[in-house]
Amino acid sequence: MELLEVKDSLARHWLAALCICSGRCVMAAGGGAESRAWSEQFAQSVLEWLHVPEADWADLRAMPHGDAANDMALLMLRCMRSDGEAAEAGAGASVSLKVASDPDRLAAGLVLACLGLGSVQAAGGIKALAPAQAGTLPPLEYDARSRAAAFAVCAWLDLPSQLVGAHEALVAGRLERAAGSGQLGDASARALNDDRRRKWGWGKRLAAGAGVVVAGTLVGVTAGLAAPLMAAGLGAVGIGGLGFLATGGGAAMVGSLLGVAGGGVAGQRFNTRLRGLREFYFTQLARGHTLHATVLVPGFLDAAAAASPFAPVRGAMGLDLGDAYTLYFEPAELAALQGAVSRFVSSSARSAAVSAVLAQTALAGLLGAFTWPLAVLKLGQLIDSPWAVGIERARRAGRLLADVLESHAHGTRPVTLVGYSLGALAVTTCLQELHSRRAFGVVETAVLLGVPADSTAAAAWVACCHCVSRRLIIGHSRSDWVLAFLFRASSLCVRLAGLEGLAPAALFPDSPLMRRKIVNVDLGDIVSQHADYLGRLDDIMLEVSRHL
Repeated sequence: MELLEVKDSLARHWLAALCICSGRCVMAAGGGAESRAWSEQFAQSVLEWLHVPEADWADLRAMPHGDAANDMALLMLRCMRSDGEAAEAGAGASVSLKVASDPDRLAAGLVLACLGLGSVQAAGGIKALAPAQAGTLPPLEYDARSRAAAFAVCAWLDLPSQLVGAHEALVAGRLERAAGSGQLGDASARALNDDRRRKWGWGKRLAAGAGVVVAGTLVGVTAGLAAPLMAAGLGAVGIGGLGFLATGGGAAMVGSLLGVAGGGVAGQRFNTRLRGLREFYFTQLARGHTLHATVLVPGFLDAAAAASPFAPVRGAMGLDLGDAYTLYFEPAELAALQGAVSRFVSSSARSAAVSAVLAQTALAGLLGAFTWPLAVLKLGQLIDSPWAVGIERARRAGRLLADVLESHAHGTRPVTLVGYSLGALAVTTCLQELHSRRAFGVVETAVLLGVPADSTAAAAWVACCHCVSRRLIIGHSRSDWVLAFLFRASSLCVRLAGLEGLAPAALFPDSPLMRRKIVNVDLGDIVSQHADYLGRLDDIMLEVSRHL
């Protein structure tokens, strides 16, 4: 731990090491050599953002990977906190926790570093670039692994996760303003700059209103770290020094980042003929042009509903959807499936099914057809055909969704995938397809509610976890007897993820970092049968939001 013995730049090196270790943890849990290049680029942005002297770069770049990086971060935090306790006791420790940085500045600068704008901002002459020169700059890209690393840094420092989302929104808004000024006259540009300065205070209040805690945090830094943090934070929120965005090339870069060219995925047409689908399209649920997007995939639909089934979710407390889109695939067939489920549940066989399901639940997952009464099996014809068709369509839709995400129709920014029932199956298929294409750094979080998939299929879940940079959330309910009945025909599947979740220790016995990605959320108090995933979606997502 030689780095912790450097007195003058201790905190600066300490925070740089913590950020780099967080990135190395994400990389190790993200799979393959493709992530190593991202990890090195992320480390470079952090070193430039914190103004670490180049002479120290080699030592910081030598930080460990994987579980060793996780252990290193824990050791650094213990040393920092013990030094702070010693300082408070008057022991004269080399590190003082009395001078704390502003978490707002920390988060804003970190988001800017994750965007890779640290080196651009540091170049003093960049704002004088001609439009042609600005067009040669690398495109803005906000990798899902970068966002996962930002959340990891906040978690290490006991900062609220809302801090990242709040400053993402502020940075995205300022980027749009700066890029938009490239299409304005000089007078309008000056007025825009005045407005930007005038609204700085308002922006801070907005962030605080989103639940950001400014005082009383555990962040400990020296005065030597405060100056670069302040500069980076102001630069991020005010976009100081990024005058090149006011050019045509800069506007194109921001448009590519936010996916606004052509209206994002909602403005795209996708060829479904070769995928065996008749309908596959997106509608916009929430518009915000933030630095992340959410794709919500329903598994069955209410034929009478005019709005997206996820419409009530927009008001879920603590849930940040960013730019949100609802993906519809074969809506007529999904509506027919919902009708079949309703008829099956309301049939006279329901009373006979209940006793069988209770016994089946007690037997912990024996889903064979022999556990069901003959009367119930005969009624299965009401639902078997639309369910089998829906399974196949969902898998096809998942492969097409992978095409859409790989092409970055949503922008070069992280995406969160949320699906219930067959929509969750489409999401798992999409993740497995992205893994087969080595398309990492696209999906940050995936939420699978009532997914009809084998929880013991290790290879499939390993692929999903590798393609998710931050979290794989599994919402499940043992009370979902309809799902148990629907999947009874799969004689080789004895455990369903939608009924009991996943077993991280069995899937990743030698990788604590990968096990940490999986979050099982028991929805038994909300979901008593499969149709509840549609009828109580707002309550379900409110529960899930506590784990995001």
